[in-house]
Amino acid sequence: MEHYIYHVNNNKETRLFVQVWEPTFKPKAFICLVHGIGEHSSRYHIWAEQFVNKGFAVISFDQKGHGLSEGKRGVITSYSDFMEDIDFILDEGSRRFKDIPCFLYGHSMGGGEVLNHLIRCKSNYIGVISTSPWIVTQAAPPKLAFPFLRLMNKLAPSFSLKTGFDSGMLSHDTNVAENYDDDDLVHHMVSFRLFVDAYDAGYFALENASRISKPLLLLHGEADEVTNCKASSNFSEKSSNLCTFIKYENAYHELHNEFCREKVFADIIEWIETRLKETN
Repeated sequence: MEHYIYHVNNNKETRLFVQVWEPTFKPKAFICLVHGIGEHSSRYHIWAEQFVNKGFAVISFDQKGHGLSEGKRGVITSYSDFMEDIDFILDEGSRRFKDIPCFLYGHSMGGGEVLNHLIRCKSNYIGVISTSPWIVTQAAPPKLAFPFLRLMNKLAPSFSLKTGFDSGMLSHDTNVAENYDDDDLVHHMVSFRLFVDAYDAGYFALENASRISKPLLLLHGEADEVTNCKASSNFSEKSSNLCTFIKYENAYHELHNEFCREKVFADIIEWIETRLKETN
């Protein structure tokens, strides 16, 4: 396996940290991976290695305000920043892996982003994988709080608060929580703009699920206490037959770090291989 890390300026001259995992031979496809809020791409190193072992390349990046990329922690200008950076990393992958099929993969907040990208944007990826997406959060503030949140989104959009996130909700494996808590690149900040825009984008995706025009693999743990499995189920029901929805009994938020991760990985590989056969 080859592993490369580098920085590159996006279209708005924000310096983003990028990393690539690839086999020593021509990959069957490449996967653009979008991480969740507060974390960073290096948390997916072992997961990416598994894809490489199956003949796939993975390219990922630390989102603006995360990990080793520039930007104030947990702050965005608008949700369109996410869409533009996904376009940017897709272009980066296409330059690196010319004439090789592409899949877009996002987890948690990144899972919500890739759903929105699938609905809002045009791209030449073959399909999208979304795990535990932020469509609806389990700990959303009460509706009575939203007039205040929307006001603060206008008056102080970059003002950030600590999320109070409980790492024990990530996985049944206690080592996952310990490593998360000890990770200096993990942060716990969210700005009013990021929260309100991501919240609205989740409901936008749900309301426009029927607009998806490419194959989608949607995965969620039934016991997820971070994002809402029922919302993913509702998205699947509202979407076309292009969506394949799989839920995992008793599984928490990070399916790639859960007791069922081997089954999750096998389901993803089977789905990708099927999509590749369909395009040949």
